[in-house]
Amino acid sequence: DMNTDTGGKPPYHFGNLKETLIEQGLELIHEEGIEKFSLRKVAKKVGVSAAACYNHFGNIDELLEGMYGYVVRRFTAVLEQAVEDNPCHYVAISMGVAYVEFFAKYPHYFNFLFDSEYLGIQIKETEITWNRSFTPFEVFVNGAKRGMRELGIDEKELRDDLLVMWATVHGLAAMANMKGIQYENGDWGALTERILLNKVML
Repeated sequence: DMNTDTGGKPPYHFGNLKETLIEQGLELIHEEGIEKFSLRKVAKKVGVSAAACYNHFGNIDELLEGMYGYVVRRFTAVLEQAVEDNPCHYVAISMGVAYVEFFAKYPHYFNFLFDSEYLGIQIKETEITWNRSFTPFEVFVNGAKRGMRELGIDEKELRDDLLVMWATVHGLAAMANMKGIQYENGDWGALTERILLNKVML
């Protein structure tokens, strides 16, 4: 695998160009929006030829799909870890904290993921459904429901309680991403935990 010279400053480990293109692509969309997004721009940002990009992604849609899969896998892993590390009754809270901390740490993932039509989330009268490819949401909903059942929440209340919990967590994640909002303490995870424990999961 011959690599072109990038002016003496390779911005990444050459063996992992695919992941670098994905990460830099996500940052580019975060900075400029998706309308002006192109493979050529990503190549330039990374410091490789457009041809090097096409070795990994045949076109812009393939790159976008790769980016979606990448963010979904990382988000899923973080939520699964939160489930693994905590007892049942606490799982909804630990996942909520993991959710907010993930997007506070990686703000360039947030809008990209939730603006995606791949999600296919449907809020129905008695339940919430989603596209099967959106695995982190499955982990999140199932874990939250399990935690709520452990707390003795009535099945009839489950959908609404799930919506309140999700809206709280998602809202805090969005706030952590807003340029105009500064949280003095800076620990969004601790704030999420406090709010879920004291205000939501009563």
